[in-house]
Amino acid sequence: EERTYSEAQLNGLNGHSQAVDLEQHLSDVSDDVDAPINKPDPLNEWFLESVSLGSMNGERSGAKLPEGVAPLDPRVNDPFFLSHPDVNDISATIGNDLVGTDHPVLNSAARYFFNSEDGKGKGKQVRPVMVMLLSRAMMQSNSLLETSTPHLNHTLKSQRRLAEITEMIHTASLFHDDVIDDADTRRGQPAAHRAFGNKMAILAGDYLLARASIYLARLRNVDVVECMSTTIEHLVRGEVLQIKDSRTGVADIEGYLRKNFYKTASLMANSCKSAALLNHASPDVVDAAYCYGKHVGVAFQLIDDALDFEGSAASLGKPALADLNAGLSTAPVLFAAESHGDVLIPAMARKFKEAGDIDLALRCIQEADGVRRTKELAAVHAEMAMESVVKALEPSPFRDSLVHLASRVVDRSR
Repeated sequence: EERTYSEAQLNGLNGHSQAVDLEQHLSDVSDDVDAPINKPDPLNEWFLESVSLGSMNGERSGAKLPEGVAPLDPRVNDPFFLSHPDVNDISATIGNDLVGTDHPVLNSAARYFFNSEDGKGKGKQVRPVMVMLLSRAMMQSNSLLETSTPHLNHTLKSQRRLAEITEMIHTASLFHDDVIDDADTRRGQPAAHRAFGNKMAILAGDYLLARASIYLARLRNVDVVECMSTTIEHLVRGEVLQIKDSRTGVADIEGYLRKNFYKTASLMANSCKSAALLNHASPDVVDAAYCYGKHVGVAFQLIDDALDFEGSAASLGKPALADLNAGLSTAPVLFAAESHGDVLIPAMARKFKEAGDIDLALRCIQEADGVRRTKELAAVHAEMAMESVVKALEPSPFRDSLVHLASRVVDRSR
């Protein structure tokens, strides 16, 4: 007997066939669902030999720009000028559109850093700036910015959403960090837990991560989802390492830099890598984007360490010497411990709690050039970041602005 099928039945069969084809494709990609799509970074090179006591000849004046990069021009290749159209309203968009909830207190807490009236709460927004500049630099290399097309508009919209997700994850980490550290201020205003209490600050941070995860899934790019999800794991891992160090009071410089990667540089590195993945860039460009973000992130945290010994509460948005007073041994202290370990390590182990410990640490740091060596190492990593984008991307104002952003990270005073 001859059988006939309705159109609906045929469509159902076709849908089943497509599902089987997709399942087979995924099986072909990897037989192991636990295998990472993105190769993990071994984190085994920090360029410490460049700032060893015997290798430093005189004082550097920041990071050196690579050849072929145009000098900084405020109206041509300044990173914050070029990125302004893309990022100037990111905080408002997050606060007004992306994190709304029907619970009034949670709503206020989640929006705390995004909707501040004086603008202080939104911070420097370095991460969104990096994502948008890198995106446009890659498009410039591929001549995609010359015409407006649906593909270009979709890519820019996706990159903008990635920049927002990055800022949401970063801000969530600030909520949690300030509770753990019992901080009083953040970005020149009371820390969130001082305004809303510990429980609500933690819940607001969790809520931001949840909202970021939803919008991350809507990018519909598995590689990007894995990249950005990894940064959340790294944030927790870094905080656990810091708690471990705070209990013993003693850390080695390589372990400290690894912890800083997890807490700061990973989000920058994987955000930049995700921007390249969304642009369907070549593997070399994807690797270069990751390296750029990683080295800028390492440099950024090192300069934060140095500024804690040089800045004022007004310039930093938090009390000076906050790390020492919290018992934390940052890069300047760890460099000083290499030559003054006999007196400094016991003070580090008791977290600078005895009378005279902080003065002792400051004296050792000064004698060992701890702050200068920290800045030198930051400059080395900034130069590595610059080289990565100069080699991988075609010359353009956007590419050069990435170089100047890395330079500005090292030269900043807040």
